[in-house]
Amino acid sequence: MTFDVSSLLDTMPRAVALPADGLSELQATPAGAFWLAANPATGRKTLWHWANGESRAVTPPLYDVGSRVNGYGGGAYACFDEFVVIVDNPSQQLLQQPLAGGEARPWWSRPDARYGGMIADPHRCRVLAVEEYGDGRQGSQRLVAIREGELEVIAQGSDFYGAPSLSPDGRWLAWVEWQLPHMPWQRSTLKIAELGDDGLARAIHCWDGGTAVSQPRFASDGGLIVMSDHGGWWQPYRLEGETVQLLCDWPADHIPTPWQLGENHHLWQRDGGIVVRLEEGAAHVLHLDSQGHSSARYFPDASRVAGLASAEGWLYAITQGVGHTARLERVRFGHNEHQQLFSLATQDISLVPETLTITVGGDEWFTAFLYHGDGKEAQAGTPMPLIIRVHGGPTSASYPVYDPLVHWWTQQGFAVADINPRGSGNWGRAFRERLAGEWGQLDVEDVIALADELVAQGVADVEQLFIRGQSAGGFTVLNTLAATTCFRAGASLYGVTDAPRLSTQTHRFESGYLEWLLGDTASQRRQSPRYRVDSINSPVIFFQGDQDPVVVPEQTHAMAAALQRRDVKARVVLFDGEGHGIRHPDNRRRLIAEELAFFASTSHTGR
Repeated sequence: MTFDVSSLLDTMPRAVALPADGLSELQATPAGAFWLAANPATGRKTLWHWANGESRAVTPPLYDVGSRVNGYGGGAYACFDEFVVIVDNPSQQLLQQPLAGGEARPWWSRPDARYGGMIADPHRCRVLAVEEYGDGRQGSQRLVAIREGELEVIAQGSDFYGAPSLSPDGRWLAWVEWQLPHMPWQRSTLKIAELGDDGLARAIHCWDGGTAVSQPRFASDGGLIVMSDHGGWWQPYRLEGETVQLLCDWPADHIPTPWQLGENHHLWQRDGGIVVRLEEGAAHVLHLDSQGHSSARYFPDASRVAGLASAEGWLYAITQGVGHTARLERVRFGHNEHQQLFSLATQDISLVPETLTITVGGDEWFTAFLYHGDGKEAQAGTPMPLIIRVHGGPTSASYPVYDPLVHWWTQQGFAVADINPRGSGNWGRAFRERLAGEWGQLDVEDVIALADELVAQGVADVEQLFIRGQSAGGFTVLNTLAATTCFRAGASLYGVTDAPRLSTQTHRFESGYLEWLLGDTASQRRQSPRYRVDSINSPVIFFQGDQDPVVVPEQTHAMAAALQRRDVKARVVLFDGEGHGIRHPDNRRRLIAEELAFFASTSHTGR
């Protein structure tokens, strides 16, 4: 294999660099559907509106709508009848944008504050939001209500707030709270407040399932439903006074791991609801009757769902599938009427993965999605060069969806495997918590087991195995290279390298997470790639944003320098203005080209 960066950039279609999940934050009102879409030219998030058969951008192209709360954001706008309130990403200022067009005007701002998880309170013409203020390490959060130029505090005193939800009559407000060192999927509680005429909380009630709750939602009849995993899975429970009723006992997660604010994966009416059920790594949108049984499936082509919303008899969803990137679509309740409304992709190409389940450690298992190559070798059954991708989190997940990058890789002669090692989301609480104290060990075992299995099957060429991962996945990549020489090269995209140091540098949201994943400081040091440099002999390319608040750039530079001092080939590609994730399409194209050229330039080091 020989690839040159310049020639790759000249021949690479621009669509390859578009994110497969480029649509997000869906809402619906009687005025239509709203969502955020990544601008194909700049990577900025634009607010869009669909109504009367047409889609149009609400915010100008130079705007970038996005929250920075917790470093991962979410809930960056709120809809009213004639305007929306948006979060301007660079400044975190709230702006009022008229739906009819025209200039946005300031709604609220506070120095050194960030806003997210926003919902509209139309009864009082205000926005309910999570406010995070202070720097990323020492800041605080509270739940607030904001009218134009005026702020009132709803709740404070907890370390973190999320998922505010308002009842249809505006009398009740529910939200989630959690405390350090926990993450919201480990230990959180539900709070419910009755709001007075002044909009402030009269009394706050607490419901605690003993584990993690998420996404409280009020049904059309005013009943409150929350997702709780105290039974081992995120399942829906209806709360009425002291009564807690399980609405569906199907053993599956019904929401993904809550990394962001403002997510919505279930809707409820008096006679049932709409849920997203995650089975074998794929999402299914189901209608549940009043007995909790699934009576219909919507959007059958979907295998990942980024959000649900409903209005005026329509169910809206942002979906991805094996044959399409993110798109907005809708179905009419009770009718066989389906419409595709919006998509960033110009062409849908089916690349159906093979789902693998591999047993490890005697009675444990993990899964992966294998995309076979398109080249002559694949057609002839010849072992292919293989790229194993490790997702971030590490409690996030890979899905069986069409990704333009994976399709392009297969066109270059690679097979690709997306692994969901133990500790990934979407397989219940026990699977997600399997990594406690063992990150950097079990995930590494799973990656090596996947490579061994695909070599044994004759799918992968043992001489051309590659591995890449982003954020927490980069940590797995580097630890895998320290544990084995079977990989020809690795790519770490803004990956964790030095856990003890990161715990003193990273933002507050994840400041207690590393101890749960790795143990005390001595264990963190023992499992950190930075202190295992002497065991890494395979070439590594690092990609890093210079504004990353999660994995700070100095970690990446220190890791690469340590490898270079041992004469191990290591290269850092730094992107100006990028944070935790590479957003600008031109930067993404360069990353893809640099990575493939680096893989091709490496020499095999032996197993």
